[in-house]
Amino acid sequence: MSFSGSKKSKIIVYPETRLLSLPSKGNFFDPNVLEMKKIKKVRRRMTQRYGRHRFIAFLQGIYSCHWKRHQWVHLEDGTQPCCVTGDQIFFPFLVAALCMSLIFLYMWLEARNDYASFDEFVYQFTNSWFFWSFFLVITASIMFSYIILLMIIGICLLTYGQQLHLHWCNKIGVLLVLSIGIFGFLSINPVYEEKWRAAEVSLQVTVPYIHFFGICVMVLFSWPIAIYFAKLNKTALVLMKEEYNDQQEVPVESRKIMKIRANQFVSVISFLVVLLIIYTIPLGMQSPCLRENKTLGPKPTFIGHRGAPMLAPENTQMAFEKAIEHGATGLETDVTLSYDGVPFLMHDPTLRRTTNIHEILPDFTDMPAAMFTWQTLETLNSGQWFFKAKPYRNTAPLTKEEEKMAKNQSIMKLSNFLRLANKENKLVIFDLYRPPRKHPYRDTWIMKVLDVMMNEVGIKSHLVLWLPGQFRADVQMIAPDYIQVLGKKLPLPDLLRMGIKGLNLAYKDMNRNDVKEYEKYGIFTNIYVVNEPWLYSLAWCAGVHSVTTNTIQILKKIKRPYFLMTPNEYMKMWILLDFLSAFIITIVFFFHWWREKGWCELIKKKKSPVFPMSGVTNIEENIEEVQKQNKDNESQEEIQVSPSPSDKNTGDYWDSFLEMKSQNVKMTRSLSTESVIGSNDDDLQGNTFPTNISKDTGKGSDEEEVLGMQMGKSQNGRATKGHHSL
Repeated sequence: MSFSGSKKSKIIVYPETRLLSLPSKGNFFDPNVLEMKKIKKVRRRMTQRYGRHRFIAFLQGIYSCHWKRHQWVHLEDGTQPCCVTGDQIFFPFLVAALCMSLIFLYMWLEARNDYASFDEFVYQFTNSWFFWSFFLVITASIMFSYIILLMIIGICLLTYGQQLHLHWCNKIGVLLVLSIGIFGFLSINPVYEEKWRAAEVSLQVTVPYIHFFGICVMVLFSWPIAIYFAKLNKTALVLMKEEYNDQQEVPVESRKIMKIRANQFVSVISFLVVLLIIYTIPLGMQSPCLRENKTLGPKPTFIGHRGAPMLAPENTQMAFEKAIEHGATGLETDVTLSYDGVPFLMHDPTLRRTTNIHEILPDFTDMPAAMFTWQTLETLNSGQWFFKAKPYRNTAPLTKEEEKMAKNQSIMKLSNFLRLANKENKLVIFDLYRPPRKHPYRDTWIMKVLDVMMNEVGIKSHLVLWLPGQFRADVQMIAPDYIQVLGKKLPLPDLLRMGIKGLNLAYKDMNRNDVKEYEKYGIFTNIYVVNEPWLYSLAWCAGVHSVTTNTIQILKKIKRPYFLMTPNEYMKMWILLDFLSAFIITIVFFFHWWREKGWCELIKKKKSPVFPMSGVTNIEENIEEVQKQNKDNESQEEIQVSPSPSDKNTGDYWDSFLEMKSQNVKMTRSLSTESVIGSNDDDLQGNTFPTNISKDTGKGSDEEEVLGMQMGKSQNGRATKGHHSL
């Protein structure tokens, strides 16, 4: 292909807009040469086919393993299904996996207060110490993150107009998450059910955080939802405009437009329903920390659970001394009776976890602790396991002297425990385990313990909180000054009849109204086991008198309950947060509606009134207006450039164009905005025009229609020229 003539032509170059060389008449672009509607459609399809979308490719690769462009399916309008049929059937499983993983994750995050006790529980079955609770939290976090990532990627792909096709690997992953969640609930609930019931208590504190987190998530999701809504609205408007142009009258909305409107309605209503539910979550919140000023009771005192087990081995002399050092007002322990009738401190039924029995007597590791004589028990070490197992992840560091002392700890007798408490004037409360069968003191174990308390030690009666429920009436007759404590809730008349002065309840049974009612009749409440600051704050606000804890060194530093505020303050914060989020969401929806409506393009058109190929969208084909705009720009700087196809007449230009297509020669000018009018071929490296224009069956494509139209015009031009020459 060649162009005759070496004459330099003068053309106008507008600095703000780079133009593609198009047929022109003089210095004015002739819009009659091309049909703008066809050019718009051709340009849009070519941009979709050949444009680079690395972000979409990344999302498609993760979601559907479709890394190549030809594997994608673009949603032209809002009437096409958002996903394939298989994904529509699989969608309920995806939602179920999301809900299951979210609940599983929340339960284990809330159960952080009981991680140590859960690990102890698992140890009884596995005979090996491991942070199973932490492992389950990590697993639940990974499962939830994986499912929520798939959901977010799916929403982003829909926002960009891509049809969803979840890869089979991801489907297997979703089913695996769902299976693990169901198996976890079924396997843990029967043996650890009471810990799940603590979720209701945790909601009294976590509801404000759930409310805030939910609002933040909805604000973030409003962006893709608004884009999707605005694009559907734009598609509907385009269809209505096309029908108006074809029929010259405003038509009744077609079935296609009505389907688009229905999709808009469903998406927005679903979003608003979820948003309304999140907005109204605080209405169901009843937290004891929402109270008026100066109504907060005194700070609950501390009872060391087996001493201070995070600072020293549990149920040892050192552990109780550490608890007293950190300000404990009471000491809690567990009492077992040896085979020769000596009460000693041991929580587990065997000696396997907290002693070195596997080194001294490896054949008797599973024997009940009560079946050993005291002569054997006092030879065992109760401190070395603490450094081997490391039962707490946040164990406080010990000095070399303290570490040496801890490693030399031994099993503690009840008499030594009572002497320490009596000396320091500390309350004592303990669980008393009945010896197994064939034990010589199986039926008289309580009398043996009372004998040690009253005769051997002589502990002060007001320091004893008697918790064991067996033979309570006999104990009241023998030691009437002991403070009777019950480990469960009963109707108030029954408590008064039994002479109960205190309740020792699990934190899941904590209730502010019950605590107040019991307090009116002189019954105090102790809650166990409270390790987390948020739970201690909740107990403080509920009016609890004392808490049994493993983390006395942490809880003693709390000077004020967490989340404490007045109802009016919380109401203002709640309303302000809801209003602010609603305002942001409204702005997001309006912005995307305004942008997709086309006002941005109209403003850009006013600033740059030329007719670039990159800006053919949203431009009215007004010849007089274009000519007027070009006349206003005649004062622009003119540059000398080499001949370009625009210098030729229309027929010659399209003849050359078709000749290049037939010879499969690369064009150095593309339909992208990087092309500059009149530029030399050497200045446009990398921009090529696609030569493989597809053909539709039975009808030419839009590209061929545009080219055919120009061929017809060029042939008519040559015929007219030949006629005139004749």
